[in-house]
Amino acid sequence: MNSSPRRKPLWRWEAFLFGLVLLLAIVAGSIVRAGWGLIGALVVGALLVVAVAAAALLIVPLVRPGGRDSENTLRSVEGVELVPLTSGEAEQRTVRVLQSERRQTAIEAARAKSAGEPRGVLTPDASVWLGRRLQVAVDLVSDGGTVYRVGFVPPELEADLERLLRPLAERGAAALVPVRIVGESRPFRVEILLPPQMDTSA
Repeated sequence: MNSSPRRKPLWRWEAFLFGLVLLLAIVAGSIVRAGWGLIGALVVGALLVVAVAAAALLIVPLVRPGGRDSENTLRSVEGVELVPLTSGEAEQRTVRVLQSERRQTAIEAARAKSAGEPRGVLTPDASVWLGRRLQVAVDLVSDGGTVYRVGFVPPELEADLERLLRPLAERGAAALVPVRIVGESRPFRVEILLPPQMDTSA
């Protein structure tokens, strides 16, 4: 039985942070117009501190060198240990990457910047923009190390993959998987190869 989908904590959810900043700005503006004097100034100051902190949680991940964006996508794998998740000798199962039809530009860019097929990396705790649900994402890595988000693994595989990926993520490593881009022009389809013991039935 699949466990309940995992979700971002509120302090990491973009929609909550946007709403919090907006709400605090509205409340602070109302207090200023009400003319509460010194007490009002103190309350407004406290609200602004919280609003700045919430805004920082939105902005800092985007500008931090080598950091991840709000979808938990690495900008580059430079300095990241890439650990193969599958053995080249073992039988492997082909799994279609979900939502790749929405990320055709990323697929094209990864393919254009790679001599052969781009490498595939699995990223736990990933999400879509403004989404709260945490998933296991599939990223393509070009020859230059740039990372492109191209979709997510099927939900029925998330729990098993999370158990494999969590120890790697904790030590700053990432799981490398064989990848295949199907098609010579849009729409491309992305497939990855996973260990045979994993249940890929949908």
